[in-house]
Amino acid sequence: MRKKITPIVGVIVMSSFFNSLSAQLGINTSNPQAVFHIDAGKDNPTSGIPSAAQQTNDFVVTNTANLGIGTTTPTEKLDIATGNARIRNINSNVGVGGSDRVVVADADGVLKTIDFSAYSLFHARLAANQNLTNATITTLLFSTPLATSPFYSYNTGTGVLTFNKAGNYLITLQASFASAPAGTQLLLGVRPNPDGNYLGRGSHYNATATSATVGELMNYTTMLVIPTAGYQIRFTAAPNQSCTVLATESGSTGSGNVTNVTIQKI
Repeated sequence: MRKKITPIVGVIVMSSFFNSLSAQLGINTSNPQAVFHIDAGKDNPTSGIPSAAQQTNDFVVTNTANLGIGTTTPTEKLDIATGNARIRNINSNVGVGGSDRVVVADADGVLKTIDFSAYSLFHARLAANQNLTNATITTLLFSTPLATSPFYSYNTGTGVLTFNKAGNYLITLQASFASAPAGTQLLLGVRPNPDGNYLGRGSHYNATATSATVGELMNYTTMLVIPTAGYQIRFTAAPNQSCTVLATESGSTGSGNVTNVTIQKI
């Protein structure tokens, strides 16, 4: 009977061992926290959860195939608690402009890709021709933006643009003003909302009178340092003589948009 009992007992013991092994395997620890757990520093407790300091030298693989370095509870396929990642031959893998994307980290450190050129850009055209009155500061009203991102919110009714993130922004205003007598000076500006002193402004002076369909073209570029999210501005025009800002021009060379605003986060 002994010869028959011994193999049976051995099978039961080995079965229990492999069931335990398949559940969790620890190296340098008798207290594994995941399916596979290496405690490189051999400093984890025999029971309970290792402290954050004790986890810094740990490596785990969970039952959902998440890999953790420096953490025993990874939430992503690769979760590094602290430290840098390095690819030694990264310079030999050159990206393709126009189709490749920029890699960024969100607030939780999770890596994601974005098309940064589109993500940071705001561009809009003047909604319609706007008549300007002598010595009056008029808010330019642009139509629904052709390009925008979560960095900006624009109210087409009031002409107020809201920055949703602090930072540095490059702003370019282009305008064409027509029906202007000789000697008309047009001032394009960026003003805060509620109103205050100009944040930036540039002016153009025309030597001869302009027609009703083709005007004097002016470009103005400046950089704004936006201090806080929620900061608001508006784009304005102020002439020393009454005139019209054109949304589009029509002439012997064709017609098209002439007054617009472009903003790029830098």
